[in-house]
Amino acid sequence: MSKRNRRNGNVKTKPIAKLTTLVDIVLPIYGRFDLLAQCLDSIPDAAGDLPYNIVLVDNNTPEKEVADNFYKSISESVQNVFVIRNKENMGFPYACNQGAKRKFSPLLYFLNSDVILKKDAIVNLVKAMDDPKIGIVGTKLVFPDSASGVKQDTAIRPAGKVQHVGLCTNIRGDFYHVFIGWSPEHPKVMKVWEVYAVTGAALMTRRKLFDQVGGFYLGYGLGTWEDLDLCLSIRELGYNVIISQEAVGTHHTGATAEYYKMPYPMDQNRLIFMSRWAKNLNYTESNHL
Repeated sequence: MSKRNRRNGNVKTKPIAKLTTLVDIVLPIYGRFDLLAQCLDSIPDAAGDLPYNIVLVDNNTPEKEVADNFYKSISESVQNVFVIRNKENMGFPYACNQGAKRKFSPLLYFLNSDVILKKDAIVNLVKAMDDPKIGIVGTKLVFPDSASGVKQDTAIRPAGKVQHVGLCTNIRGDFYHVFIGWSPEHPKVMKVWEVYAVTGAALMTRRKLFDQVGGFYLGYGLGTWEDLDLCLSIRELGYNVIISQEAVGTHHTGATAEYYKMPYPMDQNRLIFMSRWAKNLNYTESNHL
């Protein structure tokens, strides 16, 4: 103790801030405010009574006036919404890391703006996190039906069928979506729980683990493969990655990229990922088929 504090008779410390929210929901945005509006509308029912923040990170949406009006509207009508607007498209990994630093809830939920959540989806994700061995929990995602109003190629995105219940690897180390195109209620689909990795389109993790691994790896630029990288990083810490069958959302896959004709560096990022993780990959295909 310093002489000054001994003379004062005590040591002054800063008060510890009390946590008022449990989940920070981080949404990277690049236009498609039609889907973003539906996504935001779905969050209250998905979160129930859980206290949460919503952090929107706009990656320089082209339609500036539309963006201005949209953000003004939600700031006046939605509580606990915070908006960050970048002057250029910084990419998905950067936007997620940026949004995560804006608030400080113990749980982080990274959510694509083209995912519309079902009732209690976030509640059930949080329940899964009650198990201290769980480091990441993913959302069960299905393709939209015709009522969504968004055109989809039903040959590759069959309406109402599974889009995501986890990712596995084959003997070559290639990642693929388990049971894509299957009925979401099929007995085999319903048995999926622990998985190798989950998509970053709707991923919940613990802030302390996210910070410990340094967040999403920024080397992936605009994005793709950063979610797999995060899953493997947290698995390396000894935590499990699971899917919650009770946390469901509709995913308008590729809606933003296809609308704006945005090419993603899929092949380049796969090489980056393999350079970082090839020696650590496990063959997981037989666990579910």
